[in-house]
Amino acid sequence: MKKKQKQKLLKQFRPSLDGIRTQLFRSLEEESLRRYGLPLQVMLDPKNRHVLTIGLAGQANEDTRINVPIDDNFTAVLKRIRSGESTIFERFRDNLLIEIVSYWNDQRMKKDQPTAQPVATPVTNEAPVKEAPSKEVDKVETASQPVSEEVKTDGQASDENASTDALTFDDFAKQVAEYPKFSAEKTADAVVINETVKDDTRKLAEISMSAVNEFTIEKALERKYKVKLTLVPLIEQFAATPINER
Repeated sequence: MKKKQKQKLLKQFRPSLDGIRTQLFRSLEEESLRRYGLPLQVMLDPKNRHVLTIGLAGQANEDTRINVPIDDNFTAVLKRIRSGESTIFERFRDNLLIEIVSYWNDQRMKKDQPTAQPVATPVTNEAPVKEAPSKEVDKVETASQPVSEEVKTDGQASDENASTDALTFDDFAKQVAEYPKFSAEKTADAVVINETVKDDTRKLAEISMSAVNEFTIEKALERKYKVKLTLVPLIEQFAATPINER
């Protein structure tokens, strides 16, 4: 088969962005119900396909809805998922779900109403111990900070997984530069993500260059709701890359 024919065939079988987006929405609904018992309904606004509408299934109350504009960053992540980038789907979905539940709980607390809490996983005789996580493990899995890979008895296996998602500094800096006014600078000790606003430079995050999975997210980035949903997973991936592969 000629190269052009092969590329055309692969393109035809590659899922569309609409299909990936629908898969993401359904996965969000399933995980929300499984983890928090929260029956979310995630969809595009029928009147504006550039707005993501998140509400409770079966309820048309405007007070329970969240409307999030869909920008180029959201589309960029869908394209990364379509390209087959490892773990990006799960990381993006989980970060988005955390933000949704956090917002939902904040609104409920203001009205003195019950909030969504993690659903306890029942322990059965058939289930392995590691599939019955303690409260501490649940807390780690639902945090928006970096989540380490699954604990393994063989350290070498963990290293192999880390290498699979290795991200060099050049690739990382290139992806950071896709955000308007953002840049990544490397020093001997750390990689710093900055934002240039007029004549001022504001630090958004810092990743250690001496330790794996060690980084800090500044408040300036925390306040950027839409940006951090895509940038934080990228920071996590770079922070998890072994130092000698960056």
